[in-house]
Amino acid sequence: MDRDVRRPRGALAMQSHATESGDGDRVHLVLPASSRFLRTARLVAADAAGRVGCDVEEIEDFRIAVDELCHLLMSSTDDEISLSFGVLGRSVVARGRATRRHGGPLTPLGELSRTIIDSVADFHETYERDAEMGFSVMKESRAPAVDG
Repeated sequence: MDRDVRRPRGALAMQSHATESGDGDRVHLVLPASSRFLRTARLVAADAAGRVGCDVEEIEDFRIAVDELCHLLMSSTDDEISLSFGVLGRSVVARGRATRRHGGPLTPLGELSRTIIDSVADFHETYERDAEMGFSVMKESRAPAVDG
């Protein structure tokens, strides 16, 4: 497992799907493994970050991280990419997964992509399990909490 991690500020850390909000705000997206569809992933990522209260810079950061990680999956599969976007506290979380091309390995994250993701995401990781590969990425909103 290739683990690319930048620890979030404070005690916030990635948790399982079960801990994400159960209020129906999770969005699922399935895309063909073609860079022509990265725009769709970026739009959904931006919307998800906006819904958690991220400012314009944070939205752009999250969008960039999702773009880089989706491109990584697209370069390693011929199948579709499954994405989910959700909320974890004051953070937006994206997860992506796909089946590896002919059982081949996940394409390594390049130095430039790693540097970009490290600078824009509060947490990220990639994984390989059996024939599946994927990623998780999180961006925390710095906006003050609003009591609802």
